[in-house]
Formats: sequence, C-alpha cells, structure tokens
Amino acid sequence: MEDGRVTHLTGDREHPASGGFICPKGTGALELLYHPQRLHRPLKRRGPRGSGDWQEIPWDQALDEIAAEIRRLTAAYGPETLAYAFGTFHGADFGIGQRFLNLFGSPNTVGQDKICYGPAALGEALTYGFGPSFMSFPVPGTTRCLVIWGMRPSASTPLLWRRILQAQRAGAKLIVIDPERGREADAADLWLQNRPGTDAALALSFIHCIIEEGLYDAEFVEAQTTGFAGLRARAAQYPPGEVAEFTGVPAARIVEAARMYADCVPGIIHAGNGICQSGRSSVQCARAIACLVAITGNVNVPGGHFLVGPPPHLLANGDAIASSALPERQRAKKLGADRFPFLGSGYAPFEAALSRAWHGRRDIFNWLSSAHQPTLWRAITEGRPYPVKALIVQHHNPVGASANSGAAAAALADPKLELFVAHDLFLTATSRLADYVLPAAHWLEKPFFSMGLGYIGFAGDFAEVRRAVLPPEHEHRSDYDFWRDLARRLGQGEHWPDTAEEFWSRCLEPAGLDFAAAAAHDRPLFPDDFPCNAGAPPMDPGPRPWGTPSGKIELHSSLMKEWGQDPLPAFEWPAVLAGNGDFPLVLTTGGREIDGFHQDAQHMRRFRRKFPDPVVSLHPRTAAETGVGEGDWAWIETPVGKVRQKVRVTEDLAPGVVHADRWWYPERQGDATDPFGWRGTNINMCTDDAPESCDPVLGTWLLRGLPCRIVPDTAGQE
Repeated sequence: MEDGRVTHLTGDREHPASGGFICPKGTGALELLYHPQRLHRPLKRRGPRGSGDWQEIPWDQALDEIAAEIRRLTAAYGPETLAYAFGTFHGADFGIGQRFLNLFGSPNTVGQDKICYGPAALGEALTYGFGPSFMSFPVPGTTRCLVIWGMRPSASTPLLWRRILQAQRAGAKLIVIDPERGREADAADLWLQNRPGTDAALALSFIHCIIEEGLYDAEFVEAQTTGFAGLRARAAQYPPGEVAEFTGVPAARIVEAARMYADCVPGIIHAGNGICQSGRSSVQCARAIACLVAITGNVNVPGGHFLVGPPPHLLANGDAIASSALPERQRAKKLGADRFPFLGSGYAPFEAALSRAWHGRRDIFNWLSSAHQPTLWRAITEGRPYPVKALIVQHHNPVGASANSGAAAAALADPKLELFVAHDLFLTATSRLADYVLPAAHWLEKPFFSMGLGYIGFAGDFAEVRRAVLPPEHEHRSDYDFWRDLARRLGQGEHWPDTAEEFWSRCLEPAGLDFAAAAAHDRPLFPDDFPCNAGAPPMDPGPRPWGTPSGKIELHSSLMKEWGQDPLPAFEWPAVLAGNGDFPLVLTTGGREIDGFHQDAQHMRRFRRKFPDPVVSLHPRTAAETGVGEGDWAWIETPVGKVRQKVRVTEDLAPGVVHADRWWYPERQGDATDPFGWRGTNINMCTDDAPESCDPVLGTWLLRGLPCRIVPDTAGQE
C-alpha cells in the first residue's frame, strides 16, 4: 500500500495452503480494482431498457425506490415474485442475498450450482451421504493412482495440480480423461480422449471391467454398500467394445485404464465441471464415478477420497442464511421444484439423511438446490408457473453466461419484468438492461472470510479471515451492505448486524471466536485452535453411518427411486441430439485459461492482448471437411443458434469434435441494439436450456456434447 492505494500483490510463502503461489488473476487484480470503466455511482434508467440513457442518483434514493417497488409487486403477486440471481465467487459475501430472500419469503434464489459442481456433489451425496470428495488432495507416496476426469487443474485449481505432480513423482499413476489434449494429457501415463458428453457410459464401462475381472474390493462392498448386484447387472450393459463405438475411446484402452485404477489403490478421481455440464446425464455421471470409487474401496482411506463433512464447531450454512425462516409453503413454490425433484419435495428426505450422519446439521446442501435459472426466464416472459416481476442480479452476466442466452436477454428486456436491479463492478450486456445499476465493491474493498469450502459453513472445520485491504472507494458497496440496507427498509433490520464482520462473528461464535480474534492470526484456524476446544480431548467421531437413508453407501439409490428416477447409474443422450443429421459434429464449451475467470479477468487489457479473439478449435480433418483454415472466421451452428469465431486448427482434438470459447465479457463492439456485440460471438447463443435437455434430478442445462456444424463465414473476415 502507498498513500491509500494498493500498488502490488504477491503470494505469502508462509501460508500453509498456497506456499506463496498466486495466479495471474491475483497478480492482475489491481487492473480490475482501478479499471477506468468501473461503476462509481448508482444509475437509474431514463430511456427505454437497453438505451444506455442513465441519470446518477444517491444510494438512499435508489434503495428507497427499489424497496417501494418490491412492496408494491409483492402485495400484488406474493413474495415469490421477487427473484435473486448471483454469479460465482466474487468475495466472501457472495450469495448472502439468499438470507434476505429466506427472511422475505421468496424461494427464488438462483445460483450457478447446476453447472458449477452441483451435479458432482449431489451424485456423491446420493451415494456416500456427503460430497464432493473429488477435490481431495493426493498424499505423495501414499496415493497410487490419480484420474483427472473432465477437469483442467493446471488452469482451474493450480494448488491441486501441484500436488498431483508431486504424487506422480512419488510413483502414482496418472490417467487423464479429456476430449482435448492439454498439459494434463501430456503428463499422463494414459490419456483417454472421449467424445464430449459420453462420460457416464465410460464410467459404467470401467465398472463393468473391474467387476467382471474381480478387481473390486469385495470385503468393502459387502460390509459398506447396498445394491451391488443391481450395479453389476447395469454395468454389464456397457461392455468396452460397445462403449468404444460412441465414446471414441478404443476398447483396449478402456480396459487398460480400468485395470490401472483398480490395481493402484488408494486412488483419487478428480472430476470437474466437464462431467457437470452434460445435460440429462450430469447427476448420473457423478453417480457412476462415485460407485466406481466405492467398489474399489477408495472412500475415507488415507491417500483416497476424503469426506470432509459440515463443520461441527462452526455455524453451518443453513443457519447462516436463515433457511428455517422460509415457510414450507413458500419453499414448495421454488422455480423448477415441480419438475426437478431435488429442488422440490425430494430435498427434505435427502437432507434428513445427511443430518442424521453429520452432527444434526440442517440444510447444509441448500447451496446446490437453488431455483432453476432457465425456468426463471420462462416465469418472466410467460408467467409460468407464476409471474416473476422483480429481479436482483449481483455480479452475474446471464446475457453472456446463461445457456440459450438469447432467451435470457429477451426475459431481462421484457416489460413484464417490472423491476430489474443489477449490482456489479461494470456496465455489462446484462446490467445495461436494468432499471437500476448499483456500484459494487471489489474483493480488495471487502473483508475476507473463509469458513469451510465453497459456501458459508458448508464443508470443513476451519476459519480464515482478513480485514479489508482498503475501504470501499467512491460509492462502491459490498454485497452484504447492499442487502443490509435493503433489508432495513423492508422490515428485516434486526436480522442484519451493522457490518459483515459482526455477522461473521456470529458464525464463529460457537467455536469461541469472533472476527477480530480470528483476524489476529496470519493463518487458517483449525479445531485445535478454537477456544471452545481448549483443554478438551480431541473429538471422537466414533462409528458413523453414511449419510444416506440406509446408512450405507448406496450403489442403488433409494432416494433416486423415491423420486421416480433410475436408482442405478445410467447414460442418456440429450434430447437435442435426436435426429441431428444436419449437425454432424459435436460441440463442447467451457474450457478454461488460467488467465481468465468469467468477467473477473476477461476485462483486463493483458487478457485481451493474449486472447484477442473468440476461438473455435477444430482437428485438421474437420477443418478441411468444412472448408475452413487457420485464422479464418467461421459460423458455429447448433439447433439453438449460431455465432462466429476465429478458427484454430489443432490435432489436440479428435476429428468431429469442436471446442468453442466462452468469450463472455466484455464482448466486441456492436450496434445500438447490441452494444457489446455478444449476439455475434457468445457461444451461449448456441447452448441448450430446454427443460427436456436438462438433468431430470437437478435441472443442469446442456453446455457440452451438443450437435453442431461449421460453416465458413464468406460474408467477411476480420
């Protein structure tokens, strides 16, 4: 810091987790903090939506008017007419608006859980009674096999990647399953280049090989699982020879990988969002992989998968977000609850089973049962199942990030949406459509709080906090402060302490800590550090049932059966793939560069210099067959829509597979009707959010494994 400004960021070599590592997004964070296009004052729309005609107003006026509109609309339509959508991590208070909505009586908090590890966590939890465990760090010298499945840890989780390489150097085998060659595939002992969207079938084929060759852990299966006979019969439907035909992985390689994984115990399967974004098979794919882990005895063993569980000493997230304040009659109205059982009546028995096994904690999986975003757009435009008239969006750009983004944009521009508020760092393709745009605080302008993995008090029993590096500048406000001030106008004042630090002190109170005491430490605090444990013997968990209705690992899921779903893992093609003769290629999206994370880095000049254009990658044979070459601009077309991107010809992909950039924000310059140019380049114009293509349990929409075609852009090249 110099004269009240941050001048540079470096990693802390003494930190027990990072060891000083800091990624490009961290070193470049100052550019985002001091970016000349940051919003500094509240804006109110004057002209038509999307016209860019704004007037600056004071925060108090904006909040007074927003609160008055919410009162008017909820009086006419009920509290469920207010929805709240937020993006992925953007500071420790992300998603805190769910507390407001629970107290207000609306079930319509919309997160990104459906496509951001939710299917993986749910698939594991239905099987083991908690999850995710796919992020378990290997133990060098103990872990003997690592499988990286649909994940790029070198770009998305570098600290995990570092540990994977350490374990490999200590003798562990490395198997990589990815449609595209990358650093992970280059480092692998075995690389399986599968067709996007076929992962569930591949996992079931692994299970078939392991069971038929007697490579499973028979003692563990007998003592700890239920449904093995059914799983064996199901896996028999996926012999390697048949699975090879549509996965693209040779049968001999499937067998080799299955044997390597089963022979080298303990092992860990690191599965990522590549398995979580394949539409109808998303949860079943995670179920299949969880069953594969279970039958090989790789759960809760040193060097294998570790089920962290919710925090026993700290406030769990269900309490932190006041989930019990939402009446059951309102919870039943959640958008998507009538179609996707985990969002509706199916959640209660799931949650009850987990609670019995984990310290009586309640509603700890609320983070992946948020309302269904594609259903939100239809509720706005069609009024089904009821009208949504008011929407608050925080640090989220659904015009760029939502599947079938044209439908999202149409909903946000629809006059039937009578109140649209955006709280963000910048004017985006989304916030430009809002009635009010409020300036948000950057993470360096907010205190830091980490209490367990992911969401407040979801998993793990540790805490780490830091005071804000600098106070919010200009008129920036944090997520917490926004909701606190709105809550006080709408009768919730007693539930919102003056500061986020005071709120987090309440979360730490059961451990005998408060924010100031925790902030005095320069490292994470673990149970031995908690004052509540001073002089007490270590907590003895004793024998504990798995958090499932049966108390065992459920290879045959009783809850899936109760919900009218297939209780055994299965593979299902998305509906959009039916009759795809006009679209002979397979599209995958979402590959990540370490330099960029959604809108938090792609705005930076350095990112744009390195990645100046949206890129579509093709195998040389595919490029030749479609008449395009390196550096050409081409149209990517699916049954949903089309966009144009710049061609990259590479042998890293298999013939017939297309990988398109996300290219979310900020987009290229466009015309008055599309000033960000997103309609021409954003691949989410082509992805699918149709309910029949979504996962039938959780509602995950389809981002990988879509039918597509490539057409040369003959009208003009840039």
